[in-house]
Amino acid sequence: MIDQEVTERMIQVCQGLSRMLELNYQGFRILSEKSVGEAEEMKNEIRKGSSGLTTFLISKSSSMAEGREWVKPFLSMTSGFDRISYNLEGIVDRLKGMVRERILFSDRGNKEINNIFEEALKLLRSIPDVILTRNKLLVESIEERAKTIFKSAGEYSEEHEARLIEGVCMPKSSPIYLGLLESLKAIVGHIVEVSSRIISLS
Repeated sequence: MIDQEVTERMIQVCQGLSRMLELNYQGFRILSEKSVGEAEEMKNEIRKGSSGLTTFLISKSSSMAEGREWVKPFLSMTSGFDRISYNLEGIVDRLKGMVRERILFSDRGNKEINNIFEEALKLLRSIPDVILTRNKLLVESIEERAKTIFKSAGEYSEEHEARLIEGVCMPKSSPIYLGLLESLKAIVGHIVEVSSRIISLS
């Protein structure tokens, strides 16, 4: 079971990650130095929260009879949070490149990335509910929605290649488009992993 203090700290980290993803999404839609800068400013706060959670868990485990065995699944979850953070930072770097090089996507490309952003944000915002309720049906819903996102992302990638051939998309925008798609897919994958691990503690 997850005690109250651990629960609160995990939720705080989740909320920080959700806020950074939201700022990334806003940065993509507005695409200005200011909007992207706001997302980048969250990096240190996210890192501090994540490392603080890890330090707290290790400290707490030293005072418990279960010791290291108790802390292992929690550290596995914090590792998932760290990987989400890593991919969020990757998105910021790509957005900075878009602003710096004045790269724009086609209307279809924008719509596709917007859709994945929205779906990933919904899933990430649901993790605090999983932590609080440990509802298996909610986790199953997350897994099903993730499958839909992965399927859509695969279709978007294929459609993007077709637009490149047709000349609708510029070649220099392709690595950034695909990079954003891969980072968002990775975030969704880690959300599924974290939610599954939370349920295993019930």
